[in-house]
Amino acid sequence: MSQGMRHEIRQELRDAGISQQRAARLTGIPLTTLSRRLTGHGRPFLVTELFAMAKMLDTTVSALWADVEATTV
Repeated sequence: MSQGMRHEIRQELRDAGISQQRAARLTGIPLTTLSRRLTGHGRPFLVTELFAMAKMLDTTVSALWADVEATTV
């Protein structure tokens, strides 16, 4: 998991006004796990978690990656 994806998800959460606690509840990812994933202090997001985050944010994993790539070019 790249730092860029963590940053993109954090930004999307901020833009949507969704707290980590609410995101955890909506995705089923435990809050501690989500927090660690977003800060890079744990393992990277699992593919299933990325899909759950994208769905909750009303986007796709592909769109999230495209945003990451656009900011790194």
